[in-house]
Amino acid sequence: MILDVRLPPTADFDGDVEWMCRCFGFLESRDKEKTAAKIFKALLGAMKEGKGLSSDELAEKIGLTRGTMVHHLNKLIQSGLAIHREGRYELRGASLRRTVQEIKRDISRIFENVEHVAQSIDENLGLTYR
Repeated sequence: MILDVRLPPTADFDGDVEWMCRCFGFLESRDKEKTAAKIFKALLGAMKEGKGLSSDELAEKIGLTRGTMVHHLNKLIQSGLAIHREGRYELRGASLRRTVQEIKRDISRIFENVEHVAQSIDENLGLTYR
């Protein structure tokens, strides 16, 4: 899910990270502690160091239960931002920009498929496209 969220008025690392989390639909207003953003920042830090983190490492680093951590990590994976590889979680690309570009390509492929099926349905119903 990609949400249209108003850009932050000024460039600020924490504000920009929270904005990204909101755009991808995993920083919700009920997340008063901004847990999703804390996890995202931890994964960004791990990316900078060229490594991933286990759910236990993330839970310890942020001070959450492993269950809560896995819940948030699954949302990050569903959004396309994170992957789980060899027992570790990491952001999908070598950089955040590369990760966003990969998600953009995914979305383009999805819409190509949707359009193809829509065309097939139209043809089946005898509907014309002008």
